[in-house]
Amino acid sequence: MNLYVVCHTHWDREWHKTFQEYRVKLVEFMDDLIDLLERNENYTSFVLDGQTVVLEDYLDVKPYMRERIRRLVRAGRLVIGPWYVQPDEFLVSGESLIRNLLIGHEIGEDFGRVMKVGYLPDSFGQAACIPQLLKGFGIDNAVFWRGVTDEDLDKTEFLWESPDGSRVFAVHLPLGYGNGMSLSKNMAMSIKTIEENLKRLKSKSTSNNILLMCGFDQRFANHDIPGIIKELNSYYKDNGKDIRLIQGSIEDYIEKVRSEDTPLKVLKGEFRKGKSMRVHVSISGTRLDIKRDNFNTQLLYERYLEPISTMAYILGHKYDNDVINRGWKYILQNHAHDSICTVCTDATHREMKMRFEFAKQIGHTLLNEKISEISGDIGFKEGMGKPIIVFNTLMRYRKEPVDATIYLDTEEFILTDNEGREIPYQVMSVKDVNLAEREIEIGVKNPDRWVKEIKLVFIAELDGSGYRTYYVKEHVKSDWNAGFIGAGKILENEFYRVSVEDDGSLCITDKETAKTYRGLNVFEESGNAGDEYDFSPPIEDVVITARGSKPEIELVENGPLFAKIRISHILNVPMDTDSMKRTEKTCPCQVDSFVTLYSGIKRVDIKTVIDNRAKNHRIRVLFDGNVEAHTHVAEQQFGVLKRENFLKEQECWDKEGWEERYYPIYPQRSFVDVSDGKYGLAVLNKGLPQYEILNKDKPIIALTLLSGTDYMGKNDLRYRPGRRSGLHIAVPDSEMMGVHEVEYSIVPHKGDYAAGDIIESAHNYITPLLSYMPLNETPGELKDELYFIKTESKGIIESSIKKSEHGPAVVLRIYNGMDSPRRNIVMELDDRFNAADILDLKEKKIKNKNKVSFVENKINIHLLNGNEIITLGLGR
Repeated sequence: MNLYVVCHTHWDREWHKTFQEYRVKLVEFMDDLIDLLERNENYTSFVLDGQTVVLEDYLDVKPYMRERIRRLVRAGRLVIGPWYVQPDEFLVSGESLIRNLLIGHEIGEDFGRVMKVGYLPDSFGQAACIPQLLKGFGIDNAVFWRGVTDEDLDKTEFLWESPDGSRVFAVHLPLGYGNGMSLSKNMAMSIKTIEENLKRLKSKSTSNNILLMCGFDQRFANHDIPGIIKELNSYYKDNGKDIRLIQGSIEDYIEKVRSEDTPLKVLKGEFRKGKSMRVHVSISGTRLDIKRDNFNTQLLYERYLEPISTMAYILGHKYDNDVINRGWKYILQNHAHDSICTVCTDATHREMKMRFEFAKQIGHTLLNEKISEISGDIGFKEGMGKPIIVFNTLMRYRKEPVDATIYLDTEEFILTDNEGREIPYQVMSVKDVNLAEREIEIGVKNPDRWVKEIKLVFIAELDGSGYRTYYVKEHVKSDWNAGFIGAGKILENEFYRVSVEDDGSLCITDKETAKTYRGLNVFEESGNAGDEYDFSPPIEDVVITARGSKPEIELVENGPLFAKIRISHILNVPMDTDSMKRTEKTCPCQVDSFVTLYSGIKRVDIKTVIDNRAKNHRIRVLFDGNVEAHTHVAEQQFGVLKRENFLKEQECWDKEGWEERYYPIYPQRSFVDVSDGKYGLAVLNKGLPQYEILNKDKPIIALTLLSGTDYMGKNDLRYRPGRRSGLHIAVPDSEMMGVHEVEYSIVPHKGDYAAGDIIESAHNYITPLLSYMPLNETPGELKDELYFIKTESKGIIESSIKKSEHGPAVVLRIYNGMDSPRRNIVMELDDRFNAADILDLKEKKIKNKNKVSFVENKINIHLLNGNEIITLGLGR
């Protein structure tokens, strides 16, 4: 039996200490490691935790050490990459996982070599998309710890398959990434460590090899390992045992195991079971303010900054990958598993919010520049009025509301499209502003420029990814007239009739199917005796719902384009919760929902504002699916997953000694959908990643809006008995006191999620059209309506459109958002493009002539499997 001793560290960049506090130790660690590797050639290799950000962090302090590191990497002594940071896999977008690997490879290859192993030692569960992403970077192997049970897997090696069919060779670490950390010059202790690993892992191995991970959190390199291995090998040889220890890398171990070519079990999908080691299934509900920050910042880069920068680039303007990637690094640094899971100190979380702010500052500055550049290229039609440019960054036709801010001399105006057809609008607000106050004064006072700032909404129609110009003609009275959408407690458009019940819940009738859905948007409040890692109720909980309440209900906006009803609840809730019960003293918690229905739009949008004054509690909103179903569908990275409404383990997890309760509380991307095949109900969201399915086969969707807690880690939770996770540190910011705004939407539909076009609805909802009114018009030559990419293919979603990292091509990454194959996907390109190549995720060309054809500015993708990604390089 061979035991491969892999020397490593697991470096939490921040956690119960801030980044800078940990960096002091990092510098000491790296100094020591470099000296060790250079001094002792028998110390064959050291794995630097699979993340390259630690090199950046170190070299920012000691840039003169770069060449010494490069020599060690090229010699295979210091093993780095493939990630930029060790990510959480569920709470970040699929595109951000790709950028994590892309930037990790860029940095690693600059030093000489990247470890070709998808090393994920401490992520809280494993996302289904990971094998596909690894394969896209030429990585055929994965190593991880958390998420599977002995019932799933009785061996340490297996084949892990993504929903699209991609497979990688995978190694499970059932004893974690520190099963060899006790090796020392104390031979009795070292022999005990070896024997314990042999006892627990020999029968699990598919080969004659065992992986012994010699390291742990923030652990310095053990200088004595070569001597310890030599002494242990002598001991086993002298005792006639066929046991040999080898110091090597993870790649050495995988190469040896794979060479034996043993038949392997195939496991598919995501791994989130916390039987033998916690995955913290409810971790996605903590610090939802930070998780919304993440959602909004990712969206800024993926759906606005990069696509619109690409439009400007196609038109001849500069595209600066370096500046954009600087913003991406700020985002990704927040994606480390402890960071984005928000299981850190308040000081660390405040630094995360600043990184998001830095990324947004970069993103908004660049975005405004690119919009201005495009605006300057457009030849607006004379005599039409003042232009409003509307941008669509999705490839399909869209008819959506757009918010616009315009500056006029009068409140009397008409709005037309670029063909001169009058477009209805609805004014939100009007105020007088002096534009001179928004410009720097140099030497003399700026002359006053008083105008009316008018905020309005109109319904725009765009054919694909590009822009269209609308025009405002002043001092003209509109003769357009239409009725109102709202009346009392009722909102109605072509698709839905929405009524507000006396208790504030919603009743929606889908006119297409004639089905009525009741029990929607019902608020539920309960105690939380858990911590930042896990929700957990007190032993004696008090659950409060808005059912049967008497909220204030008022129609606050009403017009031809949209109407809005405010539903104002005052929930009297216990002021605090401990492990035993909730306090008898209560406080008012105001929850206001603003329910909006637009003309011609098939969804019901809701903004809920919570004024939180209580501690240690959770607020959710419930939606009765009004169907019978055993399963449901939720969006994850690069498509959807079908999940169980009821998990049998939730009735026996405690009796079987699970580390934590296993129940149907799940992470999601933009929607969750329940359907019986004939009727369905989807709940869309903007940055609310947690839901639970209640009521088994008559599912109720419970969407978490707020979950507050007072400590990072606690002992003996109801849902997580035994030792605490993290430290017992007070985190008052995680109480989530104050006012919080959240947004979500309801879509009743026919059939299942695919028949109801739910993927398109969700991505339209989270990616609003963007408008811009140039204050200074300059004559250009472009048409006032231009589309760069268009498609009518269903279920095809944009992951990225950007300039290539290393060449002039435009990189377009899309995926099949459905769980069934799509054939003959056609995309029409602007005639500025003249070629289309298939790329891997590193943006290198790959050969697959049978996959894609390009004829007369049309791309035809012959087949995409369910959840499959394809990356194209568009030549110009």
